[in-house]
Amino acid sequence: MTGDGAGSPEEVVYGLLRMAGTDVALPLSALREVVPCPPELVGLPAAAPGLLGALELRRFVLPVLDLGAVLGRPVERRADQVVVVVASGGQVLGLLADEVRGICKVPADVLVAARTEGGGLLFSSTFRHPETGQAHSILDAAAILALPGVPTVTDVTRDASALGGPGAGAPRRTLTVLRCGPYRLAVDAAHVHTTLPTPDLRPSVLDSELCRGVVHFSDREVPVVDPLALLGLGELSRGETGAGLVLDLGPGYVVLGLSELLELVDVADDDVLPTPPYALPRPDLLSGMVDVEGLGDCLVLDGAALLADPELSGFASVNTALETAPSRGDDAASVAAAAANGAPSYLLFSIGLDIATPLDQVAEILPYPETLTATAVPGLLGLITHRRAAVPVLCLATLLGRTDRPAGAAACLLLVDVDGGLVGFAVDALRTIAPRTWTDPEQAVRGAAADQGATLRSAPLVRVGEDSRLLPDLDLRAVARRLQHRAPAGLPSPRRPTEPQLTR
Repeated sequence: MTGDGAGSPEEVVYGLLRMAGTDVALPLSALREVVPCPPELVGLPAAAPGLLGALELRRFVLPVLDLGAVLGRPVERRADQVVVVVASGGQVLGLLADEVRGICKVPADVLVAARTEGGGLLFSSTFRHPETGQAHSILDAAAILALPGVPTVTDVTRDASALGGPGAGAPRRTLTVLRCGPYRLAVDAAHVHTTLPTPDLRPSVLDSELCRGVVHFSDREVPVVDPLALLGLGELSRGETGAGLVLDLGPGYVVLGLSELLELVDVADDDVLPTPPYALPRPDLLSGMVDVEGLGDCLVLDGAALLADPELSGFASVNTALETAPSRGDDAASVAAAAANGAPSYLLFSIGLDIATPLDQVAEILPYPETLTATAVPGLLGLITHRRAAVPVLCLATLLGRTDRPAGAAACLLLVDVDGGLVGFAVDALRTIAPRTWTDPEQAVRGAAADQGATLRSAPLVRVGEDSRLLPDLDLRAVARRLQHRAPAGLPSPRRPTEPQLTR
């Protein structure tokens, strides 16, 4: 990608902004940086519609314009507004904006040109965000800077010698600045596919310390990775995930979970200072630190290293396609065909997320017991007696690394024959019993051979019945054996009852 923000001859990178009650965009070639707007601006001996005053930015004074007032839609000033530094023809101007909404690469062939008789438009074209479908207007920087009576100043934002800086003539780079918990991070805009201002985080079979769930993006379920966990800097709490940064790793996407998107800034390459390798847990994923005016020190992520990271590549390879719902007749035909071909039946149930398991593993389904005899064995809820046997009851959610959930009205026990004895798994609710309609016999699953199918991350994916989702095919016997091997005394091994039956 070139320094002016173009991704290819057919693709341009835009900064997305909320301004004057409208979603707008600016090509990065015209967007120098974004800075906080102070409560009070410096007065100027000039008057023009929307001219608010000036901002003292480093060593020059930048006029600031409220585009809403120019358009006849003024709004009250807010403390969290920002100033976008816009450049055209060697001049710059500050535009008041409500917020930065990230960046987006847009193919040139999707832009729709705009015009009006007699001219005077302040935007040149429109587009719909390629992922969200949100409409954006592309501001015409030249037209805005040419508004009558609006003062502009010489563009020295990319001339280090004019600012007296040490990096005269140094190459420049545009960074997207982010907040992740207590840390400020930055990454080259060239390595960002797009950003998600408010990702809808959903639970997933991939949930772990590193993966915080999935979001729906580009017709897929895409894993959301905690950057702090990836960098070895701690953990971002689920409640703090208020934005997302999308990386395109080729085989699929990964979303980095963030607290918020802060700014787009233009810096010289030599402003990014190297850090000692021993001072950070994952120095291979960082290219240095940079001091961003108004924000302070930011850790600069190495975008190329992120795209090549094996862990992120693993998550990118398991994007799940979200299919548009086919007609019910097509679904029913698929199920009928699967049953006619002897496909095995599966039981679908929930532990906060839906899971499938072969029906032939389940000997009985019982209501959740009113009382349990508690034990001190981790993972066990207690013991019950059933058909002249003592049956251990396991919390399946806990064994799979999920949050323990209180038993609701729909909770029940799945009794599974494990090496001649029954083990009960407590689950939230039953969904359905239906034939398996799809599986990939060659699909690669992660994890040790002994754990195959016994964890959410190592379970292969299947489709069941009329459900178009890919669900984990959990081996409940392997789950129980995994716990038995970990416990010094093992689990109780009651006698196998005679004539087991499926009850509801």
